[in-house]
Amino acid sequence: MCRYATTNYKSHFACFDCRKAFKKTSIADWTRRRGLDDAFRRFQMTRGREHLTKLEAQLGTTLQGIFDAYLADVSKCPQCDRRMAAMGLDFKAPRMNDVEAWEIVQALYDHGFAFQGCGCDVGYAPPEKRSGLEDFFREHERESDGLRLLARFRSARK
Repeated sequence: MCRYATTNYKSHFACFDCRKAFKKTSIADWTRRRGLDDAFRRFQMTRGREHLTKLEAQLGTTLQGIFDAYLADVSKCPQCDRRMAAMGLDFKAPRMNDVEAWEIVQALYDHGFAFQGCGCDVGYAPPEKRSGLEDFFREHERESDGLRLLARFRSARK
């Protein structure tokens, strides 16, 4: 059983300028304090674009709007006041003086990698050296739906 599905944990944020990480209130707690918990829960249970569009019209808000308001409210760095990166619940910050490790974490974040797991395993371990980033990105390259479909057509023709 994935533990993040059953327990509410604080969200992890990182400030790359200060090289510090902070745990902030979870979106579930944040929506509860603002009276948006019913809407947020209904959005979480909705499947399919058509149903989501109907629910957004019914509630007068969007799931993206809730996320954006949450991030604007909680992601400000307490030290430098800049916006921090949402890193996921499996993020473990490097030591503040480990500049190379922070550069690796920022490069991963800039390429769309965050430490979003289910509580069992994040699915990958970041490289320990900057020189390993290219290999890491090549191994974990994300394919678009179109590229996956093209690969299926090519393999079917053989």
